[in-house]
Amino acid sequence: MTKGLLGLAALLALWGCSAAATVKMTPLRDQSASQIEADRTRCNEWAQGTAVVSAGYAACMISAGYEAPPGVRSTSQSVRLARTPTPNDPIGILIDFLECDREARREAESGLGTVGKAIRDFVGWSANADKRRQVFVDCLKPRGYNIGKS
Repeated sequence: MTKGLLGLAALLALWGCSAAATVKMTPLRDQSASQIEADRTRCNEWAQGTAVVSAGYAACMISAGYEAPPGVRSTSQSVRLARTPTPNDPIGILIDFLECDREARREAESGLGTVGKAIRDFVGWSANADKRRQVFVDCLKPRGYNIGKS
């Protein structure tokens, strides 16, 4: 019984650590099912070493020719590269996502006082979600990304 519970706990822990389990992405280069699975596995492993696993996974998948949400709180709209990827793109894309998300959060919360920020942190509320999403999109577009479905 104890071994069964430990096994279940380990399985749930592994499932929770997998960024690939929850991200909906769309192949843009007619990738085969085996290629999609290989990309998912590679990107999930790469993302585990990043500061924000969900954004790292998205960055890796986007650089491999997929459209995916960026894995940050500013938007859940799909993002894709507007140019041909290069070998170091996952790192650059991740940096772009995190910088634009930080900028969007800062802009959206510029009018919040201490109490508003405390409430936001306590209940998980996202202040000025529309403004945050727009600032994020406006930050990403000139960096070479298309937002939303093609």
